[in-house]
Amino acid sequence: MKQTFLPAAILLTAISSFTASADEARILAFGDSNTWGWSPVSEGYPAGRFNDDTRWAGVLDNALPEATVIVDGMIGRRSDIDGRNDNGLVRKEDFNGAAALPAAIARNMPLDLVVIMLGTNDLQAGTVRAPADIARAVFKMAANVSQAEKTVFTRYPAPDVLVIGPAAMGDTSKTGLSGLFQAGEAASVQLSAAFTQEATRTGITFFDASKVTDTDGIDGVHFSASNHETLGKALAPVVQTLIND
Repeated sequence: MKQTFLPAAILLTAISSFTASADEARILAFGDSNTWGWSPVSEGYPAGRFNDDTRWAGVLDNALPEATVIVDGMIGRRSDIDGRNDNGLVRKEDFNGAAALPAAIARNMPLDLVVIMLGTNDLQAGTVRAPADIARAVFKMAANVSQAEKTVFTRYPAPDVLVIGPAAMGDTSKTGLSGLFQAGEAASVQLSAAFTQEATRTGITFFDASKVTDTDGIDGVHFSASNHETLGKALAPVVQTLIND
């Protein structure tokens, strides 16, 4: 059998590349359409998706050269409740973030950090929940991340977790999404205080997106490219500290 030998320089480069990638921190960004990257349009919907470098998770990824940010964002995802209806191939129970998170963690192990940003879709018409209930649901999801040690027969430890409180909605009256979200506008402003209180109660690491950005996409629900950039850059030093620890 003919043997092939790689030149030493190429072999060393390959080993160095493998070592560098093995040392990279792995971060899972788990959220709704603002994590998926919905690009707001004047019609409300259907909409496209911002590219990787524009979304807040991509901005964060680019700001952390020794980390990889994996995006698991889903349009309409809620905290611990099902969606309103089935949508094509997606069943209403698939919109339940608490039910989906364990498998998302298992799919992407090993992970150093899970970042959760949910809550806005819990304020849709016909569903509007009290901000305190939403906060409790999201922080319960975050607490459960600690149980992901050696998940599905692996040897990996449970990742750390960071909760991002969603920015308040803006004026939702300008597009066809108003019927779905306008009833939740006032409650969305109260999410900041509710999430802060729950973070204090649980001791789970928390970042309040409303302190650094608003929601100025035309539909009042989704981030503009500028919002994504602001959030991603603001998160970078926080996440860097967590993965260093």
